[in-house]
Amino acid sequence: MNFNRDSSSSPDFHPAVPGLTVVEAGITLEGDIVSEENIRVRGRIEGNVATSGSVVIEPHGAVRGEVTADNLILEGELEGRATVARKFELRPTGRMRGDIRAAVVAIAEEAFLQGKVLATERISTAPPVRRAERR
Repeated sequence: MNFNRDSSSSPDFHPAVPGLTVVEAGITLEGDIVSEENIRVRGRIEGNVATSGSVVIEPHGAVRGEVTADNLILEGELEGRATVARKFELRPTGRMRGDIRAAVVAIAEEAFLQGKVLATERISTAPPVRRAERR
């Protein structure tokens, strides 16, 4: 589900990655996002986010649900679990209520975290495969 395609390079994303899904400010998305692209959240998501790419939740962005990604930068709010294959970064403006499972965890001194942290290796963030219902 693409609200905006941003082809410009960003310091948070590798320019070789083909696409970027943006949930813009002022948008509230109710439902899950499953993608292979990077995701940038400027608005609000009420649902789970799963990608084999990276997720950035900007300072005014918010997610209420689980986030599964290769990398996660949290500058806004996350209420739910985070499972991150590589690096989870909670920046100074970030607020997290939920547990973190990641290979590398970086938490800024000014950030807020209410939950548990498990730093571990070998986490799969491949989006789940949906099976067709049998009739």
